[in-house]
Amino acid sequence: EAFVLPSHQENFGISVVEALAARVPVLISNRVNIWREIEADRAGYVESDDLAGTTRLLQRWIGTAPAEREMVRENARRCFEQRFEIDRAVESLLQILNEPPTAQ
Repeated sequence: EAFVLPSHQENFGISVVEALAARVPVLISNRVNIWREIEADRAGYVESDDLAGTTRLLQRWIGTAPAEREMVRENARRCFEQRFEIDRAVESLLQILNEPPTAQ
């Protein structure tokens, strides 16, 4: 029902993005470097990377009502499409590359 990654450190979290693409909510620690996006898009839950944080993640998900779970699933897929889908990434990169250089 959810992808859980209470990691102590993840540079990016490819497995998290794969879960989002599959419409699977993610329960992650704030040491996975895309935690801000997950939190902002309400695509899952984020807690600290200790036992207490992991316990809160699991308890919160278990206590989540079915309608809210469905909303988080939709948010997960939307988060993937808006932030991590390859065409979006290419568009963002091209915008950066096409910007005129700034004087330093």
